[in-house]
Amino acid sequence: MKGNRLLARFFFVPLGCLTLSYVTMCVYWLVTGCRYGVKVCTSVFVDSLPFTLIISGAAAAVSGTVAIKRIKRFTSAMEKCRKSSGAPEDIAELDKALGALKYKGAYVSLLRASALLGCGCYDECLGELEGIDLAYLSAEDEEEYFNMLIYCRLMQGEKETALRLYLLSGHYFRRALGRRGTSHIRHTVGMIYYTVGEYDKALRLFEESKKDAERSLLCECDLWAGLCFLKLGSGQQALDCAVRAAVNVSDQRQEKDLAHLKRAAEALTEREHRAAGSCQQAPSQEVPENGSEI
Repeated sequence: MKGNRLLARFFFVPLGCLTLSYVTMCVYWLVTGCRYGVKVCTSVFVDSLPFTLIISGAAAAVSGTVAIKRIKRFTSAMEKCRKSSGAPEDIAELDKALGALKYKGAYVSLLRASALLGCGCYDECLGELEGIDLAYLSAEDEEEYFNMLIYCRLMQGEKETALRLYLLSGHYFRRALGRRGTSHIRHTVGMIYYTVGEYDKALRLFEESKKDAERSLLCECDLWAGLCFLKLGSGQQALDCAVRAAVNVSDQRQEKDLAHLKRAAEALTEREHRAAGSCQQAPSQEVPENGSEI
């Protein structure tokens, strides 16, 4: 999303400096009875630049510090809400932290939907998405919108709806996959491939998603890769995925999914070992050179 909001504040420091210096020059010219010419006024403008730069920089620093604190509060509230799987009191605190950010327009709804999705509140996330007008979203936010929409449908088990939405919005995903920093979208496309039974393609996307993924997404990638290996009949590889996923478990749902994956992988591995053992114990039918059976 719009990660350059905070950085943009500091780009206004030079502009603020020049504006204050110009105002200082105008005030000086008026106070002195408008009797000084361009040379003196220019000198006043230049001499005031260091002071106005300090003032503008201090104002930007204070504003930036306040913004950072608000972002940290929102991030903390979102993490707490994720761990509790969307407890009502945590969602209320999340909304307060979101309101303190003072973002405007459709971006606020998209940010709230993203937070609700992270908490596992898929119905609430879909409800928030329904109220967003795509005309007010940027290109990247449009991609995020459809990614969340399809992810929620998949997590709710509405596979046909998710596939139909993916076909209708495929160009957004193709555009997103063409650049870096879209691991969560690659993961969703991997889920689509898993749903239609193309497990090799899904595994490739899950592996690509891990390159710049945060902890929770790393766990998701390994969990879904494990499911792919179960479908492919490889219990040991599914078990390896479960071991890797256990390191990055971030919430209660992931804990449940991990337990399910481990049980299924262990059961499949045990069947594989029994099958291998029965093959080794089977008597060999060797035929001597004279052609008679032993």
